[in-house]
Amino acid sequence: MNLLGNTYVRVSNSFLHDMATGTWAACVLVLWVLNRQALGVPPSAAEALSQAAAVIWLLLLAALFVVTVTGILRLFYWRATTPASELGAKRRALIVKHIAFLVIYGGGSYWAWTLL
Repeated sequence: MNLLGNTYVRVSNSFLHDMATGTWAACVLVLWVLNRQALGVPPSAAEALSQAAAVIWLLLLAALFVVTVTGILRLFYWRATTPASELGAKRRALIVKHIAFLVIYGGGSYWAWTLL
């Protein structure tokens, strides 16, 4: 049985991919907010915010891992779900999309790390 040929597996994989993408973005936003909140607060509060930021950073990394793994799984079945007439255009679009995502995820993750 081809597990990736199962519609429920593909839909579940896409759901996890999309949820992890949103989680990653939310983590970046929360790290930015925590960083701004840490300015000018008492040392004990700053330490608590720093500890919270460290946990959010780990969640960001976990989300990035899930995005990567589920994205790789999607690569295994996208050809099967795309009409042959659209393969060339979709391949080019996917290359551009992944270059953009590399810049966004790479730059965003680096920026989030600098906020710790």
